[in-house]
Amino acid sequence: MEDMNNPVILEETSAPNNSKKKKIVNLVTVAVLSAVLIALCIFSAVILIDKCGADTSVASYDEATKDETVIVTENEKTDPTTPDGKVYTAKQDWEELLKINDEIKAWVDIPGTRVNYPVLKHEGDGYGSQYYLHRNYDLSYTFAGSIFIDYRSTQGVNSKNIITHGHKMNNGTMYGDLIKYGAYEGDLEYFKEHPTVFFNTPEGGNEQWMIISYFKTNTLNAHGDFFNYFMGEFSSDAQFMNYVYNVKIRSLFDIDVPVNEDDQLLVLSTCSHEYTDFRTVIVARKIRDGETVIPYVKSAKLAENPVWPEVYYSDHYGTRPEVTSFKTELQKGNIDWYDGEGKLTGSEWLVTVEGNSSYSVTFLDWDGSILSTQTVPQGHDAVPPADPVRPDDDYYTYTFRCWQLDYTNVNRNMAIAPSYDATLKNQ
Repeated sequence: MEDMNNPVILEETSAPNNSKKKKIVNLVTVAVLSAVLIALCIFSAVILIDKCGADTSVASYDEATKDETVIVTENEKTDPTTPDGKVYTAKQDWEELLKINDEIKAWVDIPGTRVNYPVLKHEGDGYGSQYYLHRNYDLSYTFAGSIFIDYRSTQGVNSKNIITHGHKMNNGTMYGDLIKYGAYEGDLEYFKEHPTVFFNTPEGGNEQWMIISYFKTNTLNAHGDFFNYFMGEFSSDAQFMNYVYNVKIRSLFDIDVPVNEDDQLLVLSTCSHEYTDFRTVIVARKIRDGETVIPYVKSAKLAENPVWPEVYYSDHYGTRPEVTSFKTELQKGNIDWYDGEGKLTGSEWLVTVEGNSSYSVTFLDWDGSILSTQTVPQGHDAVPPADPVRPDDDYYTYTFRCWQLDYTNVNRNMAIAPSYDATLKNQ
């Protein structure tokens, strides 16, 4: 094979002028034929696209929606659509999926991302027990685990707030693509390309959810008060709306989506690394009948001063906004996204939001092993487990007497061990 870096120079013939003319003619002929061939290819592609309806060009969000006009009447049921106005038609074979595992409860899909997975819920989950953390939907082991519903969403897909968890894998799978919405600042272009979540169920079919908040939050007390977004159910409409207020003021995007006490929420939560043990959270509101997401997407912008955990302000300029409550800000006229009647009953108090400190209380067994750990709001009582039994030894029989520390009116972190009365055995 010839060395292309040192090409062989061919000898000229005895008629160099004629040879050059022939070469020029040949080059012109090849150029003309190439142009004709390219034109034929383009014409054929146009015909193919016209017949198949498969336009492979990529349009921006504004190009795809600039002439879009959606007219609906009140309470009209519309098919869910992607942000470019195309009807969402993906379907799951629920009969086959439920044959594999009847704990598959839904399917989550963010079109254009790698978020496209079954969602599971294990009835035995609880604090410290997450069955699908490292299990696939077919129950086989996988470090990536599955997307699953938090045990605090007690009604599953019918919960007021459906909380889902998924690993952030380094290759972008599972909930890894959630990070692309932004780190310390939101990526508005990415949000506008992926503003909705489809959460499909066997009973409800394809359901579209519009993102209303994208925020970062802490899990460590050293980083400030923890905002408890793990609330699947609510004791009152006032509490629910205060939760919505708290997720919206933390959002890196300002998304003009109305919310009221009759709405249902969906949470997508994963790990992130802006600071140690941080979380990235998406909160979406279920689309109402007759509603289109296009106006919300068009008007979305970056939030001017979202609320971060306290640790953020040690590294960045700026002052942390004051956090009050939904009712307080509504009375001040500072909330323009609420479209309910305003007749909110019950307390709006949220556990471990600003001003509501909480503590960790751990109950230990006789040998020092952990029986239970719980987060207790300041001033509230912890709930002890059943009296732990200490086995007899060669000399004594043990009877549980009490817990060694007072677990009522909690105002600090505690690890509480049991005390026993020891009765000497007959020798």
